[in-house]
Amino acid sequence: MFALVKNENAVVGLKSSTVKAGISDADTLGSNVESGVFLPFPSDPQATWMYYDCTLSSYLDSGIVVHNRLPQVNNAFDTLASCDIAVPTIDSLKGLGVNLLSNDAYTDIVQRMAHSRYWFRLWGQAVRVGLQVPIPAAVKLGDGTKLIPHDENPQHGYNRLAGNWSGFPVYHAVWSLWYTTLTPPKVKVAPVAPNLAAHIGDVSKLPTSVQSPFSQPDDESVQQVPSLGAAIST
Repeated sequence: MFALVKNENAVVGLKSSTVKAGISDADTLGSNVESGVFLPFPSDPQATWMYYDCTLSSYLDSGIVVHNRLPQVNNAFDTLASCDIAVPTIDSLKGLGVNLLSNDAYTDIVQRMAHSRYWFRLWGQAVRVGLQVPIPAAVKLGDGTKLIPHDENPQHGYNRLAGNWSGFPVYHAVWSLWYTTLTPPKVKVAPVAPNLAAHIGDVSKLPTSVQSPFSQPDDESVQQVPSLGAAIST
């Protein structure tokens, strides 16, 4: 049963060597330099986020119903197919894809059966080290229209342990919450959910400039009075 297992020295070409490949030369009888030296864990909760994605998507039922009339003509049936599944010359067919050419002839009746109904779904996922992910909620739109839970689609969310980061739990969270409105919204632009981990939301007025990165100071630098580039006479 071990016929496929080979000596590691032989695999790397060390057949006559006494050195074992893949073995560290650390002194196992003594203590490692790193023993007892601990790295600090980020105590700032803002530094515990590894991933964050939150989306507020919009859905609309316009309340319009299309009533089908009885068949007006007896034409061949419509199909989205453009060729036979077993056609041997499929390589030579050009300009064909999804077939939207209808053989039917009709004019249906459009009727408004109800007022418009808006739905909003707040969904996303996040990964955080050491701390659980708070599940966000949507409260209202930008025009003040209140959002209420739409429980025909049940709310869904959880935090789970996704890993072990040197003794610190890694939490992975997923959420999906549905909302609707009691009054019609009047927002021309659909809202964008803020990114809580990146500490930024939908910015209506962009900044005019960006701070350039700071360079690391020279370890051998000496503080002195900056030169003004002009001669001073006394």
